[in-house]
Amino acid sequence: MSESTIPFLPYYFSLLTTNTLKMKKLFIVACMLLMFPAFLYAQTPVTKNIFSTSVNDSVPVIVWLPKNYSTEKRYPVVYEFVYDHVNYITATASNMWDIPAVIVVYALIDPGNNYNSPNLTGNGKNYYAFIKNELINYISKEYSTANFRIAAGLSQGADYLNYILRNDPSLFNSYLIFSIEHTDYIPDFKSYTGKIKDTISYYIAIANDTKERMEFANQLFDSLQTSRYLKIKKKNFPDATHSYSILYALPEALLFVFEGYNVVRQRVPGESLIFYYKASVKEKQEKYGNFNYHNIVSEIARSIDIQKDSISEVNALLDIVYSSRESVDIDLFNLGYSLRAKKVYGSAEKAYQMALLKRQETGIINNTSLSIYFQLHKLYDLQGKADEALKTLQEGYDRTKSWDEGLLYPLGYYYIDKNIDLKKGIEILKSIQNEKHVFHGFLSKPSDEVLSKIAMGYWELNDRKQAKMFVGKALNINPKNETSLKLKALMK
Repeated sequence: MSESTIPFLPYYFSLLTTNTLKMKKLFIVACMLLMFPAFLYAQTPVTKNIFSTSVNDSVPVIVWLPKNYSTEKRYPVVYEFVYDHVNYITATASNMWDIPAVIVVYALIDPGNNYNSPNLTGNGKNYYAFIKNELINYISKEYSTANFRIAAGLSQGADYLNYILRNDPSLFNSYLIFSIEHTDYIPDFKSYTGKIKDTISYYIAIANDTKERMEFANQLFDSLQTSRYLKIKKKNFPDATHSYSILYALPEALLFVFEGYNVVRQRVPGESLIFYYKASVKEKQEKYGNFNYHNIVSEIARSIDIQKDSISEVNALLDIVYSSRESVDIDLFNLGYSLRAKKVYGSAEKAYQMALLKRQETGIINNTSLSIYFQLHKLYDLQGKADEALKTLQEGYDRTKSWDEGLLYPLGYYYIDKNIDLKKGIEILKSIQNEKHVFHGFLSKPSDEVLSKIAMGYWELNDRKQAKMFVGKALNINPKNETSLKLKALMK
């Protein structure tokens, strides 16, 4: 059986029945089993036959598009050479949240490389010209691609990647080498880096392999790491055999390639808030095409300095974020939370209100909905606006109760804590104890705390009999409940 038809799924099950299976291997295989079905229903490959003038024949090409592919976004492209694992690459990438969504491509070519010579055969050169001059251009025109390309190869495919590195290194931004084959000729390691002019990422995964292969991989690493243009990493996978190093190494390799994806540069002194936001978005968009917008907004929120940033500029930022196609309610929620912590209450209120509008646009009700109302309520309370705080809780409850009645807890507590309507607060909290409600756990309080709060309400109403009864109920559940113990002491 050729390595291009490696039966991944049966192999997983055979591993699971092996008596010598180690926990580490079991964990990795289990993770892959969980991921394997993800692409079966979420993504479908596109198979094309592209006529090549270089080869004078049609070349079969498989393209895997990411989930929710959109021509309004751009995507880095992973090209795998020689052996075909693109379904696995697609499944892995689609289940990683720390990298951008990617397009994965495989072309059925005659690579023409071998271990006796650093050069390609005549037919191999024709196919190489197809890749260099036709395939990459075709994918870039046919699909919405970013100017960020990754080459991946296992065994002979890894050797093919090194041929590209020696001859046209700028074709790819990153090279992922899995289980490199050793050469039967003496390699000129200087030729590997002689044509590199820009920074390139280079990852080497070494399996539990033959002595010759492992020694060659280490020699290659030692030589390449001297290049000032290569950002290089090597990792040994002692549990992986030659053919399966990609199974173990791919997640880490992708994280290495995209390690800057979630990193937002720090704000430069004197840089305006709006310019920092726009520059950060542009930098990520130009490099990766699709990017983690929410991480950028969170970093922008942390950078706000109320001593230097005017309120008008902060509000202008909120308007920009709200109008962005990339933004969702959680982005405005995070801005509101940060602004509240910085005591910029007016802008925080605006952010929370915008978050609610974004949430209403989606029509989805979940924990985020409850969080926005709850935090907006706390914001009003901090400003001494009890009426607005109460109104917000009630409105939030009315809008979210069909999914989760969690806002009943702060609503009942607020009536009692602020002495607004003790009887109503008690009624709400007693209903939580005695009636059927829909709670998903968010904002919920332990029963002993709710009973203690009811006891406090009765205590404030001078109904000592009821207060004593609910103190007793609370202490029966939790003898260490501090509120009830203090009330009990006052009752003596």
